[in-house]
Amino acid sequence: MRKNLARIFGGILLIAAGVVALLQTQGYLTDLAPNIWMIIFAGISVLSLAFYFISGVENWGLLFPAGIFAALAFLLGMVVKGEDNPAMAAPLFVGIGLPFVVAFLLDRKRNWWALIPTGVMAFLTVVLLVVENTPGEVIGAALFFILAITFGLVYATRRLVWAAIVAYVMLVLGFTPLIAMSQRPELAGIVVMFGIALPFLLIYLRSPEARWWALIPGGITATVGLVVAIVLLFGGDNPASMERISGVVMYLGAALTFVAIWLRHHKRWAMWVAIGTAVLAIISGIVGDMERLYPWLLVIVGVLLLYRAFRGKTS
Repeated sequence: MRKNLARIFGGILLIAAGVVALLQTQGYLTDLAPNIWMIIFAGISVLSLAFYFISGVENWGLLFPAGIFAALAFLLGMVVKGEDNPAMAAPLFVGIGLPFVVAFLLDRKRNWWALIPTGVMAFLTVVLLVVENTPGEVIGAALFFILAITFGLVYATRRLVWAAIVAYVMLVLGFTPLIAMSQRPELAGIVVMFGIALPFLLIYLRSPEARWWALIPGGITATVGLVVAIVLLFGGDNPASMERISGVVMYLGAALTFVAIWLRHHKRWAMWVAIGTAVLAIISGIVGDMERLYPWLLVIVGVLLLYRAFRGKTS
């Protein structure tokens, strides 16, 4: 019975819309077209809402026409009044997002995914409401913060690790547009690199023996953040010497990372990586410009690999 009611409802709406469209194309209703369509859209919204409650609140999909056509009726009403503002379209995204909110509230475990489109619609609504009087950097930050809240709620609902990672990354990225508005916008690079390093280090500290690998991205990105900080904060007076210092810091940071893996977790291969990067740090401190040395280093490493390969065959 409920399916038949929905079909009857949909059929009547389509016929009515078709008749109005035909009359308009034939030259009738031209002066009253916006007002007529506003009434039609409002009627569709009310009827959709009525059928939603009649068919049962679990059929949240019926809220899409209710919300969307209500927003369209509002938009046409504003156009008839001569209004011209981006905020007029905000109710449309509210109407699209409302069914997802209801879906989540009806079954939080099964419909956790509905939080994601809800967050996107929330962002679009906020943008349309504030776009005329808000700097673009603030809007960009709002996007990342809303997405951070969205995926944070996903994690709180389902305990999905990937959602926590996405939420954290969005949170860190949210600060970068705000920093770009400051007198030192380049400092955003420091925030991003240390922000990326932090979760890997926390992952390592929670389970050092099982997740020793997290030291590698954590240590390297933290080292890059340190290099960026040194260059930006102290590198203005003498760029040549600062390039040498930054190279030494970069290689030393990598060396210390692999030393920790070697000594703490007894990974023998990490010892050779640590020795290699320590040697590069010394060479970088002496020579400075490593670009000319990289080809020679590649050739030396290639020769060593060939030597070990042929030595293994002969022995």
